[in-house]
Amino acid sequence: MKYLKFLFSPAFMGILFILFALSMAVATFIENDFGSAAAYGMVYDTKWFELILLLLVANLTGQIFEYKLYRKEKLTVLFFHLAFVIMIIGAGITRYFGYEGSIHIREGNEENRSFS
Repeated sequence: MKYLKFLFSPAFMGILFILFALSMAVATFIENDFGSAAAYGMVYDTKWFELILLLLVANLTGQIFEYKLYRKEKLTVLFFHLAFVIMIIGAGITRYFGYEGSIHIREGNEENRSFS
């Protein structure tokens, strides 16, 4: 129970945000110096980065119930927390079910094919 309380605590959220910001900063510098493929390989496609995002979602969801943010008086704070949860879930859906591609569209033309 003690670990669960820490998992949903604002202090743990602060630690996760600092780790997330630092990892994004490192990825930006890697991308600047070595390209996007290196940044994806060293940061974005790693299990520890996914773990940070998963812990962020768990913490935000836990705080919703821990602090009873679903009450009428706290709806704005609830929507703030839910917005982050939805963004991270959307990023996960894109990561596992999306694909990258390119499309060349000449001015005045339409195109419905992309190359991945």
